[in-house]
Amino acid sequence: MLQTLSIKQFAIIDTLEIHLSDGLTVLSGETGAGKSIIIDAIGQLIGMRASSDYVRHGEKKAIIEGIFDIDESKDAISILEDMSIDVDEDFLLVKREIFSSGKSICRINNQVVTLADLRRVMQELLDIHGQHETQTLLKQKYHLQLLDNYAEGQYAELLEDYTTTYDNYMAKKKELSELESADQALLQRLDLLKFQNDELKEAHLREGEVDELETDINRIKNSENLNIALNNAHLTLTDEHAIPDRLYELSNQLERVNEILPDQYQTLKEEVDQFYYTLEDAKHQLYDELTNTEFDEQYLNELESRMNLLNNLKRKYGKDVSELIKYQAKIENEINKIENYEESTSQLREEISSLYHQVLDIGQKLSKARRKVAQTLREHIVDEIQNLQMKDANLEISFKPLEQPNREGIEFVEFLISPNRGEPLKSLNKIASGGELSRIMLALKTIFVKSRGQTAILFDEVDSGVSGQAAQKMAEKMRDLAEHIQVICISHLPQVATMSDHHLLITKGTTDDERTTTHVEELTGDARIDEIARMISGANVTELTRQNAKEMIEQNQRA
Repeated sequence: MLQTLSIKQFAIIDTLEIHLSDGLTVLSGETGAGKSIIIDAIGQLIGMRASSDYVRHGEKKAIIEGIFDIDESKDAISILEDMSIDVDEDFLLVKREIFSSGKSICRINNQVVTLADLRRVMQELLDIHGQHETQTLLKQKYHLQLLDNYAEGQYAELLEDYTTTYDNYMAKKKELSELESADQALLQRLDLLKFQNDELKEAHLREGEVDELETDINRIKNSENLNIALNNAHLTLTDEHAIPDRLYELSNQLERVNEILPDQYQTLKEEVDQFYYTLEDAKHQLYDELTNTEFDEQYLNELESRMNLLNNLKRKYGKDVSELIKYQAKIENEINKIENYEESTSQLREEISSLYHQVLDIGQKLSKARRKVAQTLREHIVDEIQNLQMKDANLEISFKPLEQPNREGIEFVEFLISPNRGEPLKSLNKIASGGELSRIMLALKTIFVKSRGQTAILFDEVDSGVSGQAAQKMAEKMRDLAEHIQVICISHLPQVATMSDHHLLITKGTTDDERTTTHVEELTGDARIDEIARMISGANVTELTRQNAKEMIEQNQRA
């Protein structure tokens, strides 16, 4: 859950710190006070798109920080461990800095992370439900995803098997399509490939040859200087003052010392002997090198000619030798395919047909598993929306066969609803009433938030267009949800406010330099009664509305 939210230089907010608790927290205030700005700030913590517009005018950057209690989020902890982020405590510090240039930096526990990694972690902790998320739930293309999420892995292996088979099927179809589309140009391409293959094969390419050639060419070109250096080095080891001879004599003397002082100089003698043998080896190596080092103009020409050939091939094909070797193997394979075109296409068609039937077979099994889960989900959703003062509402999860399978399955899945008795089932996006839509969205979100295992959810005016008893039911639904996870709700409904565990008032004021800024105050006692009275009646708060607000608070708290 989100425990502390700190906002600095964000939009009209100068400096703001909000302490949050578990249960249901309601944020209320006049339109334009800055409630949506707070939502936008929290959105930055979960990885929403940053903008330079968020930086307060005249400032270099905006900073948003959140402290999260992650004790109950095993999935988030697992992701953090995979990212090598220390989680020594049960708390997580998330920070987002947005610069006036539009760029941003994300940090988790003071470690810089990518925006994608920030989203990976935060999707396990906090969900924001606003107008955009409502529109997402309305789109049919997300309904199958919702169903699969609700299944919580009941048919995960079957789904993975289907996806793998479908991907193989599409890959083979693409391969066949490429072969067929190239049919007319095959002979021309075959000539080109054969020419390239012959040219590369004749070059007898091998890994590491360029490095070897450079070494040998350098050796021959510098043979005179190399000879002098080798000869001098060899003389150092063979003249009358040769080091090996002196080491040999030193070893003999140490042997005599050891006879008088047993074991005291044995280690030193062994080290001297080792140096002696090392220099003896070096002497023989230098001699061998001397006998093999001479200027050979013909051999140098051969090496340079070979190097020119390799360089020309590299320039011609735009690849290094290692890549040319792989390219030659690739074109040999393609030549084989073209020369065996009929056989290749016939075999591909057989493989495609077999994979297609496998897709249908696995798809049928997957559909059966999905329909079973869909029935449970349908009953769950109907219970939820009927409890939200839509007693005659009905919902069905429709499965319609696709003309051709896709990567998700063999059927078109859509949630259809009938808000009132006697009305036909229709798509969610065709619901006319804003109040009905708000309640359906709350019901769906309640179900899917629980199934995802998140620890906090933020509702941005999800109760829009609702009043009366329906508003009371929505308030009770949010309170029920708050028994399981932290719920933060921006609301204009007094019913929701009176049901809350914590009530924060958002107001707008001015600073000493006449700049607009946003303030947050937690309301208790009479101050809370006054705010709820304002939510009931508008600007004119009377003793009667105060009494009404007090009774609503007492009644809902008892409930």
